Amino acid sequence: MSRAYVVPLTLLLLSSCKPAEEGTSSDGTGGDTETSSSTTSATTPTSGDTAGVCVPGQSQSCVCDGGAQGAEVCKPDGTGFGACVCDDPTGGVSGDASTSAGPSTDVTITTEATSDATTDVTASSTDASTSGGSTSGGSTTGQGGACQDLMSFELVPGDATLSGGWMLTMSMLGEGQVASLPNPMMNNMGSVLYSPDIPCDDTWYIWVRALDQGSNDSYFCTLDGEPNPKPIFEGDCSNQGNSYKWARLNWRDPMAQACMYIEDPWAPMWAAGVHEIEFSYRESSAIGRILLTNDMNLVPP
Repeated sequence: MSRAYVVPLTLLLLSSCKPAEEGTSSDGTGGDTETSSSTTSATTPTSGDTAGVCVPGQSQSCVCDGGAQGAEVCKPDGTGFGACVCDDPTGGVSGDASTSAGPSTDVTITTEATSDATTDVTASSTDASTSGGSTSGGSTTGQGGACQDLMSFELVPGDATLSGGWMLTMSMLGEGQVASLPNPMMNNMGSVLYSPDIPCDDTWYIWVRALDQGSNDSYFCTLDGEPNPKPIFEGDCSNQGNSYKWARLNWRDPMAQACMYIEDPWAPMWAAGVHEIEFSYRESSAIGRILLTNDMNLVPP
């Protein structure tokens, strides 16, 4: 009888211990899946814990670009929070910081286009109230087509390409910066090359600040490399003076007598674009700025 009693007691003890072995520990390791899931879902997610499980529809605050406050909402499946929704300064709502950077790029492009347009207008503007048109320093930006207005512009010696013995110096006669040959008798090679950017198609009159020292008042000159041989440009035929003076470009054949010109003025019909005006030494050892105009009546002061 005693043996039959011991066996049931042992089985009863083993049966009462089994649920404790299958119970779930606090970290969920090796436990029952259903019990673990129930325990986890009861845990309240912390702010910003988008990787954890949250209550569907639950909302919490989040930080937008620039430090502004937004809100993020738990997804319907409870697997995490959606994107941080932020107020858009333009009146909409944005969750993508790169979207707000778009308009700023467009503004930059607009600014550059406006700057270019301003340059073109400035270069080709004309003051209709004066007979001489507008005058500006430096080269112009070609607009192409026939000229619609009177205009003029200057180029200074610093704009020219100097070669041989020519160099930039300060005038002793109050002219400012000029291109000169310090020792023309020993080093008279090279040239002073101006390359004006003509803004429109027209007849262009070229004025030169020539150095007139008595009978020493002439240069060799070509326009766009022509003609050949190089003709003579005479700044003054009075055989007197010791100063810089404006002289409208002319040319005579090297074999012709002084002051007997083939063209006076020498005014080329130039299309818009870059052209060349090249001076080299003949008698005068320095030369100043030049002025170009499509106004045949303009006389520089």
